[in-house]
Amino acid sequence: MRVVGCFLEHDNQFVLVHRHSHKVDGDTWGLPSGKVEPGESDDEAIQRELYEETGYEAELSEFEKLGAFDFTTPRGDTVTYVTYRLTLKALHYIVLEEAAHSEYKWTTVEDADKMDDLIHGLHDLFRLVNYIK
Repeated sequence: MRVVGCFLEHDNQFVLVHRHSHKVDGDTWGLPSGKVEPGESDDEAIQRELYEETGYEAELSEFEKLGAFDFTTPRGDTVTYVTYRLTLKALHYIVLEEAAHSEYKWTTVEDADKMDDLIHGLHDLFRLVNYIK
């Protein structure tokens, strides 16, 4: 499975979204992210997912691709997680996708790394993209 996710950043913080408890990986915090649909490019998918999950309508030129990383989920599935960064010039009011998420927060990577309720693999991702050395 191929998934895209984005560090939506502003003023040395980024957005985490909290998944509803009844969803897969529920009651966890993660980046705005989602599956790449059939026939969709990674770039198209991240543009769509960021809008669906935060309400931010980005131009493709705003994204910086940080890399693609393979993870094994707790269920044993292999996921290729294509990671992007988008740095906002001004703070954006987040509009959540209510069917998927219950809340959001802006946080630093240092504070997020201390959380014990992050989605599987996010602690590792911080290191893979060199946010934490």
